[in-house]
Amino acid sequence: MLIKSKGEKAFDIFNIFLMILLTVMFVYPAILIVCASFTSANMLTKYGYSVIIREFSLSSYKYIFTAQDLFLRAMGNSLFMTALGTFFLVITTSLYAYAVSRKKLVFKKFFVMVLVIPMLFAGGTIPYYLVINGLGLMNSQWAIILPFSVNAWYIVLAKNFFGNLPEALVESAQLEGANNVIILFKIVLPLGFPIMATIILYSAVAIWNDWFQAMLFIDSSHKHLWPVQSLVRELETDFSSLVSSIGGGSTIGLNSEGIKSAAVIVSTLPIVIVYPFLQRFFINGVLLGSVKE
Repeated sequence: MLIKSKGEKAFDIFNIFLMILLTVMFVYPAILIVCASFTSANMLTKYGYSVIIREFSLSSYKYIFTAQDLFLRAMGNSLFMTALGTFFLVITTSLYAYAVSRKKLVFKKFFVMVLVIPMLFAGGTIPYYLVINGLGLMNSQWAIILPFSVNAWYIVLAKNFFGNLPEALVESAQLEGANNVIILFKIVLPLGFPIMATIILYSAVAIWNDWFQAMLFIDSSHKHLWPVQSLVRELETDFSSLVSSIGGGSTIGLNSEGIKSAAVIVSTLPIVIVYPFLQRFFINGVLLGSVKE
């Protein structure tokens, strides 16, 4: 058993206090938002944000799910875009990563270079906007789905993972008459489930939490196409204008901060629910995909 020096013990104590401080900094605001969403309008107006629910009320949630039809539609939009964007990403990532992980691929260096260049040199927001506009995707959900369907970093992770699989598996399958499609979907992907689960988690969180793409490509006259995070952001920045413009029902007897808090809680629930099921693959997937033997 190793005996730690006084310096190491002091460093451990410092790390513990630092982690506790960081935890409080992240958790405390979340607790305030949860409590505000369940606090009645009168108490929230009188006392403001507090970790104590002085008078329990579901009025903010009732308003969101009954008067705010746009909020439910935005939740559906986010679910649709997240599911479709993640599905396309898995397909493009697995196909490209498997191809460039094969040692006998013709022009392999060229395809790897095509993959690396976008990671080092971004095109910029204005060229990005011009491309989306030129493709006729403005004010369309495809303007959000398609850009998320390809990610060079995810391909690199999957390529490294697939490249570390025993070559004998592929060769034996080829001897049995299996083509590359069968090898990919029947052998490589099942063995690569940890890295693919990690990529799915990364992608789903990124698409669900994104509001910037919608701000660029979907204008305010097409609010029915907005993802939920764009609507939550609009609630946070211009609550009165948004409610009046969509006819969201009367807010008499309600507190705008309570409604905002309830919207934030509801919009984060899907990710909070899904995350624990994929978290156990997260560390293994990242470690195995980041190291090339």
